[in-house]
Amino acid sequence: MKKLRTIGALAAATTLTLVAACGSGGDDSAPAAEESAAAGAEAGSAVAARAGDSALGEILVGANGMTLYGFTNDTDGTSTCTATCAEAWPPVLVDPDWTVGPGLDTGIFSTITRDDGTEQLVAGQWPLYYYSGDSAPGDVNGQGAGGVWYVVGTDATLIKDAAPAAEASAATSVQLADSPLGQILVDAEGNTLYGFTNDVDGVSTCTDDCAATWPAHLIEGDPVLGEGLDPAVFSVVEGAEGGQQLKAGKWPLYRFSGDSAPGDVNGQGVGEVWFVVGADGSLIKDAAAAGSDGSAGEGDGAGSGGNGY
Repeated sequence: MKKLRTIGALAAATTLTLVAACGSGGDDSAPAAEESAAAGAEAGSAVAARAGDSALGEILVGANGMTLYGFTNDTDGTSTCTATCAEAWPPVLVDPDWTVGPGLDTGIFSTITRDDGTEQLVAGQWPLYYYSGDSAPGDVNGQGAGGVWYVVGTDATLIKDAAPAAEASAATSVQLADSPLGQILVDAEGNTLYGFTNDVDGVSTCTDDCAATWPAHLIEGDPVLGEGLDPAVFSVVEGAEGGQQLKAGKWPLYRFSGDSAPGDVNGQGVGEVWFVVGADGSLIKDAAAAGSDGSAGEGDGAGSGGNGY
């Protein structure tokens, strides 16, 4: 149940230390660039959210300067992002004495109690989260992920009609890049793209928690291909949660929220169902072969049957 914050409830007598994955204490001092979104909530920090500038305009950020997001699947102000989803999108947890930064309307903020008993900050109707793929203040790499994650304005509304400048100006939908697994498909920013062996018959099946961890690679209009790619290999399919998803061969393409920088291939082999994709649209499963000659492994859709998220 949503618990509204009242001024009278602010008590200075007791300070609770919340435990969150990789969390650390914080204050109102200038954020250190090395602090990552994976640090989760600002345990022990009174300022839970403040206004910050970004490529998308003025948005809500945490006390450490990291971008905050809302999840459109969170209806009625209830958090539905748990387990693996919460690892990729850590909730903003708060102490009883939480407050917000200058210029923000305290009346639009409240908290909800999560299943583990911790308190999560809410802006308007949106429980707030960080994104593990953001590595420095100002990053907005989670914007539009899966068509369900968006930055939050200072008025507590989701900002959906904007995209980071780098993304908006990108000319290519997909391109080739060298990796430890050989030449693989990446997006315009160099982020590795993956195929999901559970997507039989070229139909996208990754939804809910899966889509939060593995955002669909959505495009607008016809695919724009990088140098060396064959147009016959690429097409589009309707994303499992809407939008136009790029497909290579028979594989709808996804990013992995566990990759924090171009060149990362942390999703390779996850659950034995997620694999990087070669230029010919086949999944690269044999890493040794790819590393030695750059050729793609067989992509027959066989897997462990797991979900990998």
